[in-house]
Amino acid sequence: MAVPLDELLRAAGEPTRLRLLNLLRVGSICVCDLQAVLQIPQPTVSRHLAALRHAGLVLDSRIGTRMVYSLAPQGTPQLEALHQLLEKCCPRDEVMQSDLARLKEAHRRGKCRVEPYNSTRSARIVSSARG
Repeated sequence: MAVPLDELLRAAGEPTRLRLLNLLRVGSICVCDLQAVLQIPQPTVSRHLAALRHAGLVLDSRIGTRMVYSLAPQGTPQLEALHQLLEKCCPRDEVMQSDLARLKEAHRRGKCRVEPYNSTRSARIVSSARG
């Protein structure tokens, strides 16, 4: 069942949640990476992700002890429109660009991360040990 449009927009319209959706455009990401990039406490990140999950905007999966999130696939006209909006608008926003740069830097430094991919239900943890 599709989530009513007003609920979808209410969930996506909160600034921190919009930043999370922007980051998830690149693929699946572990909560610890989202926390580090946004520089907010883990319970806050989890609360926002739960709201996005309840609105049907993100999917979650457990990899060992880690929770990994990804954007929900474009299964409805509402989700298709949201994906298009994120793709067109987020790259033009300064805060969103900064978040993506911090995520890229965290991955470069080998922080705990999930390798980016486009599938919606599987992921693999990439070792944080680098030479």
